[in-house]
Amino acid sequence: MEAQPVDPTAIGMLLNRAHRLARAHANDAARPTGIELQHAGVLSAIRAGGIRSQRELGAALGVDKSTLVRIVDDLEHRNLLRRQRSPQDRRAYEIVITEEGERRLAEANELFAEAMTGLLKLFDDDEQRRLHELLNRFVAQG
Repeated sequence: MEAQPVDPTAIGMLLNRAHRLARAHANDAARPTGIELQHAGVLSAIRAGGIRSQRELGAALGVDKSTLVRIVDDLEHRNLLRRQRSPQDRRAYEIVITEEGERRLAEANELFAEAMTGLLKLFDDDEQRRLHELLNRFVAQG
């Protein structure tokens, strides 16, 4: 029996459903920390260093300006990051993660990992490695 071609639209829809499922489980798991995946992405990028301005942050994460402003404002309001004057350019602001942001991000990351481990348990170790490899190749093109 010959293998049937895969419908690219079906793959796209499955990727979207997988994303929504993973995001919902991760966000539910980390709810006690008050950090969702979108917050964790911003905080992690800032913590990693090299990104100082909102413009750099938006470009690195591929997030539009209005969405990023809303996320940064929310995180700043909750004392998880702060805007401060740049020592190199007093007209500009830098974004830095606070100690509270570091602490809560670490807690959230542990809960995210537990949630993903639970979702991935239906795959054996080789299948998880293969899925990881395929997804890395998929996103590397973009």
